[in-house]
Amino acid sequence: GTATAGDYGTATAGYSGTATAGYSGTATAGDYGTATAGDSGTATAGYYGTATAGDKGEIRIKFWDKKSQRHRTAQGYIGEDGLEPNVAYKLNTKNEFVRA
Repeated sequence: GTATAGDYGTATAGYSGTATAGYSGTATAGDYGTATAGDSGTATAGYYGTATAGDKGEIRIKFWDKKSQRHRTAQGYIGEDGLEPNVAYKLNTKNEFVRA
């Protein structure tokens, strides 16, 4: 499914869904989904998902840690460690953010 929320809103979409939230909003999408949040927002995606956030935003993508046999979440902050605003990111095989 597709979920869209305005400024300060929350949008949640399931498996392979697309969630979009505005400024300071929270967008969450399930496995293989796409989450996009505006400036200062948080975008969270499940396994094999993509996350995009605006200036001062956060991105999070879930992955399976084989060594510890548990789920983990990679978290990044836009403007740090080379993460750019309004760019879609996914995780590579080392669970590092790369452009999608």
